[in-house]
Amino acid sequence: MNFPETLSLVLLVAVFVLAIWRDVNVGLVALPAAFVLGTVAGVPKDKILEGFPGAIVVLIIGVMYMFGHAQRSGAIDRLVHGVIRLSGGRDWALPWGMFLIGAVLSAIGTLPSATVAVMLPIAMRLARNRGIDPVLMALVACSGASVGGFSPLSPWGQIVETLTAKVHVEYSPELLFWGLAALKTVTTVIAFLCLGGVGLIRRGRTTEDTVPAVRGAGPWTRYQIGSLAGIGVFVVAVLGLGANVVFVSLAVGLVLHLVFKPAPRQVVGEMPWGVILLTAGIMVYVANLEHAGTLDAISTHLGGISTPLLAVLAVSYLAAFFATIESSTVAVLGVVIPLVAAALPDQTATQFTMILIAICGTIGTVAISPLHLGGGLVLANTEESQTKYVFRWLLGWSIGAAVVLPAALMVLPLAAGM
Repeated sequence: MNFPETLSLVLLVAVFVLAIWRDVNVGLVALPAAFVLGTVAGVPKDKILEGFPGAIVVLIIGVMYMFGHAQRSGAIDRLVHGVIRLSGGRDWALPWGMFLIGAVLSAIGTLPSATVAVMLPIAMRLARNRGIDPVLMALVACSGASVGGFSPLSPWGQIVETLTAKVHVEYSPELLFWGLAALKTVTTVIAFLCLGGVGLIRRGRTTEDTVPAVRGAGPWTRYQIGSLAGIGVFVVAVLGLGANVVFVSLAVGLVLHLVFKPAPRQVVGEMPWGVILLTAGIMVYVANLEHAGTLDAISTHLGGISTPLLAVLAVSYLAAFFATIESSTVAVLGVVIPLVAAALPDQTATQFTMILIAICGTIGTVAISPLHLGGGLVLANTEESQTKYVFRWLLGWSIGAAVVLPAALMVLPLAAGM
């Protein structure tokens, strides 16, 4: 590897180390690093920012602008309240209720990190009130948000589409979504049974009411009804009529804003600017990796592995490592997907989709690490007396998944004929 290629990898490691060490948004570190790399690699100044993901940024703003109304109005609390009522005193159903709501919210376009931030305070409070193991509740609830994360309506799904399109690799977005949803559901069932789910099932039905633990028991408001109706219009227009996701989400959000008049500063302040900055920084840096020739060099080395399956395995373990220590799934996707696409360009759409399921399945499962955003939110909503216990279990689960899953999931690309 020449000097710019070596420097690009050194800078990439430095970006993640500095971000983790000093708790700085990865995007804030990646953008200056991209300028340093671009300058050294001789990238023209007007091309250094060429990788800025304008379409994805606008997508995130539009979807979160629309979805923020549902959160602000209390409509999400109403949905949670309804699921708890439906559990009918069956404690084992409460984690799965959180799982279901998280899956639906992420699948219709909410950032999984935003879904987790909304769900976890409620989920962990229910765990305390009903004597449910906090680790079990956290794993099941966070898994639900991840299940819907790669929906064609989700920013994660759009990021995968953008990154693969750049290197002209074909895959099936629908197969990726349903494959990852099935995989995540299976791993969640295993976690549920291993962490005390059998005992919860044996409890049977209890008479104590859990509903007062959650907001949303009052009468429906016009704002709540309107925000849910707006999301319904969005889903029908995009999935049923093929309308543009960005345009419909912005239009629905604007109509709700004009009709119900929420505080403008609150609306803008609640936008996920940290995620937007992170996404922009990582994708700009990856674009400069391409300009510097680093991805081609790495893909050449990976392509030199005699068996393509071993190359996939190597990338999967790399992804597992990054996902265990990095706070954002977006950052990991931004680095890993271009790498595997460049290393394995001659796969069929089905084969490459199976590769993505194997790699993204690993990333999603280990993302409960205490060093990740999801694990951090779990600890933030855990009672102080249980913090050490929860930390150890989450770390153990993520490390165990990082060791076992990459090898176990190689059965997917193998089944696709690799």
